[in-house]
Amino acid sequence: MTSSPDERVVPASVGLCLHQPRRRVPLEPFWMQFLRGAEDVLAERGITLLLKVVGDLADEVATLRRWHDTDQVAGVIVVDLAAEDERLDVLRQLGMPAVVMASPLLAPDFATISTDNASTMREAMDFLAAAGHRRIGRVSGPRGFMHTVVRDDAFSEAGERLGIRTSVVEADYTAAGGAVATSELLLADPRPTALIYDNDVMALAGLDVVLKAELRVPEDIAILAWDDSVHCQLATPPLSALMHDLIDYGAQTARVLLDVLDGAPKASRVSESPHLIERASTQTVREAAIG
Repeated sequence: MTSSPDERVVPASVGLCLHQPRRRVPLEPFWMQFLRGAEDVLAERGITLLLKVVGDLADEVATLRRWHDTDQVAGVIVVDLAAEDERLDVLRQLGMPAVVMASPLLAPDFATISTDNASTMREAMDFLAAAGHRRIGRVSGPRGFMHTVVRDDAFSEAGERLGIRTSVVEADYTAAGGAVATSELLLADPRPTALIYDNDVMALAGLDVVLKAELRVPEDIAILAWDDSVHCQLATPPLSALMHDLIDYGAQTARVLLDVLDGAPKASRVSESPHLIERASTQTVREAAIG
């Protein structure tokens, strides 16, 4: 059977670039689960996911141009959106189909998949405040990412609303970065009585730092991780976490991109927000640590 002149031959791949430390990809459960969900949906259409780990934004832009020029991919998934992100301008110029993992307000010309980071952060802060915490530290992801900015703002605003002293140390989602940031927060006088981490890898590294400092979890310091994982569940003590169905998140993202490729006029979706799973790392607050 031959294709009609109006039919476009679509490459059997879509692309995803991750510009981050290469050591982070196999370590972070977020991407492993996300990719599993996306690949399952794409496989139903005979499409593969081409993953490229790049060193920086310039490398990613070059990859996008190369994919376009060689017709290697039919479309792309854009992650970790930054302010005034160069990739969006490049994709507009190329006319390359894409889904952007960000709020529609941040990428108005594109199909998007988003989750409510602000309300999730408020839920976490309300939960810790209700347990009696009045000094809360946070180990954040890179501040160049818009989702980090959203979490930063929500964290600060919740602190002001709840009368909580807040402090933030930026890290890079790696275990090493989480450990260094935790050590910095522990030097504060008075130190925080609870710590929120922007991913599970940093939270697990932070737990190790806290325990090596001969502090008790949760009696001296409570720990809460963003993105649940089996590692959080098996930690000692098990870590409370903000659980997001990452397999479903990846599947929904792939479906949005398929909608774009199929010419659907309104392809954006809002993913279910993470919800808090309480475990032993936040269940007890020592009275002397409150106030």
